[in-house]
Amino acid sequence: MKLKKITSLVMLWSVIMMAYTGIVLYIAPHGRVAHWTNWELFGWTKDQFAQIHTTFMVLFVVATLLHIYYNWKPLISYMKNRLKQFVFFTKEMLIALLISLLFLFGTLYEIAPFSSFLHFGESIKDNWIEKSEEPPYGHAEESTLKDFSQKTGYDLTKVMKVFQKHNLSVMENQTIKEIASDQDMTADQIYKLITGSLGNKLNKNKISGLGRKEFRQIAKELNIDIDQFLQKLDAMGIKAQKKDKFRSTIEKQGFNERDVISTFLEKDQKEK
Repeated sequence: MKLKKITSLVMLWSVIMMAYTGIVLYIAPHGRVAHWTNWELFGWTKDQFAQIHTTFMVLFVVATLLHIYYNWKPLISYMKNRLKQFVFFTKEMLIALLISLLFLFGTLYEIAPFSSFLHFGESIKDNWIEKSEEPPYGHAEESTLKDFSQKTGYDLTKVMKVFQKHNLSVMENQTIKEIASDQDMTADQIYKLITGSLGNKLNKNKISGLGRKEFRQIAKELNIDIDQFLQKLDAMGIKAQKKDKFRSTIEKQGFNERDVISTFLEKDQKEK
């Protein structure tokens, strides 16, 4: 049994697993939707896919270091010129470096075709949102029933009565995730149980994906001209450009993204 062969085979299986989990994570819904709806693929949750991807990445790195150790001489030979002199930046090394830098900066600056690839992944993730409901706010499933009721505008006593009506035993200090798990339901189903009896109090905050969307995309969903949108934001003390990310730009300037959205939606409702 040769460790050198085992190392190469471990690298092969690591690449296969990283590719598989990477593809799944590329098309999987955003975390807020995945956690809210208990999204799974072949019995694995999104968190499990991410954990497997990470552990196999570590295994791949270890195997790669061993592979370099066992193949040190051939590797060094790749960095020698015709006179057998060691040259780190050989033509092949420079080409490999340029390809790597192309992928790095093409991704960071969203240059085509990298931007198209990334946007395609986002469109798949957005498609999951269209097929399922988003949580009323980020990590809502981690909130206790008491906090959840306050943040969503429901009276806790009335919420408890909804559960009693459906013969569900819950406690106000339980998280929505724990309640859903105890009742063999998803957090989304628990929320729908509440809204089905008490109505939806968060219709005004229906715009989703504020973290990944640009100002021009938000303006389009608000049905407002982007230049007018930016002017009104400027009057509120918010400086932004069309292609800036909405949430990060808003938060950096000390504002809450939901409050800003609500302000525009309330104005729209008054005008109507």
